[in-house]
Amino acid sequence: MNFTSSKTKEPSKKSAEITGKKKTAPQTDPSRFAILAVKFLGKTLMSCDALLVRIADGRAEMLQWESFPGETGIEDARPWIEKHLASQTVVMLAGSDVICRTLKMPPASPDQLEMALRLQVENILLGGSARWRTNAALLPTNDPDRDRIGLVVDWPTSSDGPLLPSSFSHQSEILYAPPIAALVALVTGAITQGDRESLAVHLERATGAISIAYSDGIHSAFRTLREDGSDESEWRASVIRSTSETLMLADIPKQSIQSALDALHAVLIGQTDGLLAPLSGSFSSFQTLAGSSPTDEPWWQQNGILLGTAIALSGPLARIASLKAKVAKENEQILARIISAASKPKIAIRIGIAALLLIAIAPPALSGSRLLYLQWVLPNSEAYERTLILWDKQNGMYRDYEKNAWPMGKLLADLASCTPEGIELESIGLNQGAPITVQGNAKPQGGNTAAEAILLMERQLRESRVFDRIEKNWDPPNANGVLKFTISASVAKPLFIPKYPDAQDFALRTLRDRRYGPAPTTIGSTASLGSDEQSPPDEVSASHTQISKSSATETAPMDSEQGTESSDQLANQTSDSNSTSGNASDSRSLQRRSSSAGTAAPDAARRGRGGTGDDAMAIPPPLSSEQISSMTQTEAREALARVSKARGISGIDPAVEARLREEFYLLLDQAKKK
Repeated sequence: MNFTSSKTKEPSKKSAEITGKKKTAPQTDPSRFAILAVKFLGKTLMSCDALLVRIADGRAEMLQWESFPGETGIEDARPWIEKHLASQTVVMLAGSDVICRTLKMPPASPDQLEMALRLQVENILLGGSARWRTNAALLPTNDPDRDRIGLVVDWPTSSDGPLLPSSFSHQSEILYAPPIAALVALVTGAITQGDRESLAVHLERATGAISIAYSDGIHSAFRTLREDGSDESEWRASVIRSTSETLMLADIPKQSIQSALDALHAVLIGQTDGLLAPLSGSFSSFQTLAGSSPTDEPWWQQNGILLGTAIALSGPLARIASLKAKVAKENEQILARIISAASKPKIAIRIGIAALLLIAIAPPALSGSRLLYLQWVLPNSEAYERTLILWDKQNGMYRDYEKNAWPMGKLLADLASCTPEGIELESIGLNQGAPITVQGNAKPQGGNTAAEAILLMERQLRESRVFDRIEKNWDPPNANGVLKFTISASVAKPLFIPKYPDAQDFALRTLRDRRYGPAPTTIGSTASLGSDEQSPPDEVSASHTQISKSSATETAPMDSEQGTESSDQLANQTSDSNSTSGNASDSRSLQRRSSSAGTAAPDAARRGRGGTGDDAMAIPPPLSSEQISSMTQTEAREALARVSKARGISGIDPAVEARLREEFYLLLDQAKKK
């Protein structure tokens, strides 16, 4: 957001006429940031400290520092910011305003770590915090093979933060930074510079806030909490106790904890507020992290948290140092222009007259038009009322179904669509009203690891919107990289029908088709429903026997066992479709005859594939769908036998083969009709 200096003078009318140009306001520098620390005593503003820094090429440089005492400190800081052309203003939050959490992440690529961190943050917060008030970042490390630490900062909506005047907050989009972000930037930066261990503590006795950051390159501890700071001796004891608890919870070695507490106790004798760096050499290490930083230790104790925030903004911790109190709305400027225009007397009078006319005319006009519309749409209101009552009853029944019954088959299909390749499920626990539990093995798939397959399954379960509150756990991989895992999830919307992508929907393309391609179509096994001779309806069983023998001699060669099975299936299908005209004895006779015909089919098929002129003459003329639908059952069977015989000919044109295949299935459907 651009600032304009309040001291800039507008050019006179005479000079504007001479030059024909207007002076433009100075542009802000996008690399300049103004960081403010507002100090209150109760609700009374005591002072405002401002630090001007330049952030470029991943490094922060201090330009100027200024303190504005008194209740008008914030108002006095605004012209100072405009004068130095700062493009962004960052206001420090109190340590008690935020909640700090740490997450341990396994070694992985940066993209994988970012995705895992985002999923972990969503699982922890579960939508309980505003997105613009919450953020997370991965702490920098020199050893990529070690576990990474993710820091999550949450600014609850119940905390308003520093109270800023409206004239100041409307000048730009204000960012807010917690003290823990500055401490983490200082401590991790000192470790990167070569320090063995580093401890930074920020105390705000007025609010009782304590922020602690420690790192020795292997262990890390970060925490924010609130204690009572009214009594000085009790305040010192609270700081020592809180620091000791924080280091112990992080499994810091005992000798390191004791040395850090002794150094902190010695520093607390002379200072109970501001930034503390009790370990030797900490302030000197902090000074090398920013350009043009002061070497005065008292300055660092009072204002080091501001420079630490600038260091955080210049590195990977910028996300947790740039929170927002609210989301800027684009229509605020439009509303302001409307209010400004309505403040003019002429426009205000016109708006008042229009409002009176609207109040007097609009209600009867709307009521009359609504009545006319209802009479036109609902000429029979009583029937419509009866329909509504019926719908209410049906909706009530469906609501009871939704509460008391789950579509188990649908939920299993949803689970299958959310399971990617590389996942083998061993057990599925699905009970109504209880979370679904899935156990299985995850294998490496292509270039992805087994852990990535589990994370992909978790993401697909969440994106389906059928499952929610997903928790996962897996064992270490075996020698082949296979992970044994367990996933539990609650069923949020059992009746919701998701629209899965084509690559995820196994109903459209099965796993067998994905791996081995579509299954080849069999020829001849279902082509024995035709007959070369027309038979009367009372001799259907005998006709079926002739059909089986005729088609078996014309189909492609196959072994005797396959021919027997196909003929048996055909006999069963034909006997079922014509059960009204046949009996059990005829069906068994048909099966025996078809089986014997199936064993002779290979030799007959080899004789029928000689490529002679008789085969060419065996291709029937084309049949349209209208001609097929007008055929009787007997005519359809005869045509089906001819088409089946033609499909067994080798070397025919592909277009003719496609036409015969389409006619075959149309005739097959027509032959089954009674």
